Amino acid sequence: MAKVSRIDGSKVRGKDNKKSNLVHRTRNGAEHQYEMNAYKGPASKAQKAHRALHGKINAILNPMMVDPVQYKLLEQEMENFNRLHPQNKFLTVRQYGYYKIQQQLLLQNPPKPVKTTDKTPLPRGITLQIKPFAELSAAELYEILKSRFSVFVLEQGIQYLDEDGIDLAATHIALRRKGQVIAYARLYELPEDNIPAFDEKGLLIPQPRILRAGRMLTTERGKGYARILMLHLIAEAKHQGAGILRVHAQQQAAPFYRHFRFRALGEPFIEADIPHILMDRKLTK
Repeated sequence: MAKVSRIDGSKVRGKDNKKSNLVHRTRNGAEHQYEMNAYKGPASKAQKAHRALHGKINAILNPMMVDPVQYKLLEQEMENFNRLHPQNKFLTVRQYGYYKIQQQLLLQNPPKPVKTTDKTPLPRGITLQIKPFAELSAAELYEILKSRFSVFVLEQGIQYLDEDGIDLAATHIALRRKGQVIAYARLYELPEDNIPAFDEKGLLIPQPRILRAGRMLTTERGKGYARILMLHLIAEAKHQGAGILRVHAQQQAAPFYRHFRFRALGEPFIEADIPHILMDRKLTK
C-alpha cells in the first residue's frame, strides 16, 4: 500500500488524512506531490475547477474588501438584496461579494447545456407547472405577478406596464416550491411573426411556426433553476409545434441563451432603458 506523508515528513494515516491538503506519495521509489481530497484520494476535475474558480473570485474580491468606497457599495447592494430576497439573506458583505462575483464569472463561462428533454428531472421539493392563463387559479396568478414585480421592478428598476394583454393567450411555465414561484417564463405567439406567405401562383409557402418566450426570471440565482426552466420551455415550444423559439434577451444574459443554441438577430437595442438583443433558436423534433 502506498505511503502518504505531509510536506514536513510526518505520516498521514486514517482519519488524519482529512487534515492534509497537499501531500507526497511515494510509489516505485519516486515521490509525487499533489492535492489530496480527504475522502476520495486525489482531487477530481470538478474539484480542481471549483478551487480554480474560488481563487479567481478571491483575487477580485480581496481588493474590493479593503477599498472603503467599493466596500460601501457592496454593503448597500447586500442590504437591497436582503430586503428583496429574505429567504436568501446574506450575513456578511464578503458573502454577498463572493456570490456576486461568482455569478458574473459563471455568466461569462456558463456550464455546458444539458440535452433538451421534457423529462428533465426536477430538484427535490420543486414542482413544474405548465398552464394556459384560463387554468391558473387566483393564487397561482398572484404568485406569478408577484415574482415579476419583484425581479423586474424592484430589483432591476424597470418602469413598464407588466399587464400587456399577452398573458391572456400565453402558456405560463413556472417552477414552484410550496406554491411560490422560483423560476418563470411565458410562451406566446405574435400575429406579426406568423403572417402567411404565398408564391407567384398563390400557393401557400410552408413556414415554421414562431413562438416567443418572455418575462423569463428566477428569484433564486446560482442554483440552476433558470437552466431547468429553459429546458422545459424549449420542450413545451416543440410540443406546441413551434419551429423557431424567439426571445428579447437582455444583452448581459446573451451568453446564457447562446449555450442553448440561440443566435443573435441584428444589433442590440434599448428596451425599457436596458440593452436587449433579439435572439432565436431553430427547434428540431
